[in-house]
Amino acid sequence: MFRRPAYWWFSVLAGVAFYGIALVVASPSVGEPAPAFVISGVVVFLWALGWDSSFRCTDSHVSSVNLLVTTTVPWADVQKVTLDGALAITLKDGEELGSVAFGGSLLGEMTGYRTHRRAFEELRRTHRKARAARRGDPYRGTVRRKVTFAWRRLLCAIAVVYVPLTVVAVL
Repeated sequence: MFRRPAYWWFSVLAGVAFYGIALVVASPSVGEPAPAFVISGVVVFLWALGWDSSFRCTDSHVSSVNLLVTTTVPWADVQKVTLDGALAITLKDGEELGSVAFGGSLLGEMTGYRTHRRAFEELRRTHRKARAARRGDPYRGTVRRKVTFAWRRLLCAIAVVYVPLTVVAVL
């Protein structure tokens, strides 16, 4: 699994800060639970954006995870892995898989996309290895995509955020 550490840490720290604000707003001293629940929605969004955005790969498949939506394709349907600012996986039908966390940025341009390059090298190496081993699994003219929505992870995140907040608001 490939995540950008700075991107991940920024979203976690921002989420913790927003959650702290939500707990203070919902506390008995302030007593405003409705705004606290809205602020906590930002926490869930930051979690989905930073924690959940990634590339994942095995010897046979590669996945791109963006805001709780996972797109998985077999390596046999991948044309190439590219790094031109943003890290992208080009499929044989011309479509591209990307990740919000591995998009292009001004800071990345200035630092040389170090985290992008590490993920790129590993994805490219795995793609080459899969391409060499896939003699029996040729491209058949259509890309086999599996798109899933991570509703279980979303429900867990909502429970972790809103159950303690509800307890504080009720007290």
